[in-house]
Amino acid sequence: MTSLLKEYLHHDLVFNNLECNNFDDVLTIVMKTLTDKNYVDKGFQEALILREDKYPTGLKLKQDAVAIPHGGVEYVRKNFIAVVTLKSPIPMHRMDEPTEIVMVDILFILGFKSSETHLDVLRQLMEVIQNQQLMTEIKNKDSLDHF
Repeated sequence: MTSLLKEYLHHDLVFNNLECNNFDDVLTIVMKTLTDKNYVDKGFQEALILREDKYPTGLKLKQDAVAIPHGGVEYVRKNFIAVVTLKSPIPMHRMDEPTEIVMVDILFILGFKSSETHLDVLRQLMEVIQNQQLMTEIKNKDSLDHF
């Protein structure tokens, strides 16, 4: 795992085996921690939803599907990456084909104050999600200790 990812992945932002029906359910759970621990202001949730509607982040991989919701820089207090694994996949629109749905079971929710940092982290994260072995580990672990 690259150093930038290690720097922004926090144990308190790992959510495993959540039972959610849709993206809004995911955000409801994750936002409580993000706001309680002062990572973001409350407007972050709405900013993520609006951005996801306009620019979907679902990605179909060889064996998995992930989403990388991000945005709302004005609401970010501390840079972070939240990792969410789901018991059952949820529908999200594809990044490369916005009219198509992909069933996502892992989300990496990003919050960064700087677009430069955001892009650097996104590049490194793309390497991670293309590594099938690492993605399997992420789905099957309940901590970040393997990073």
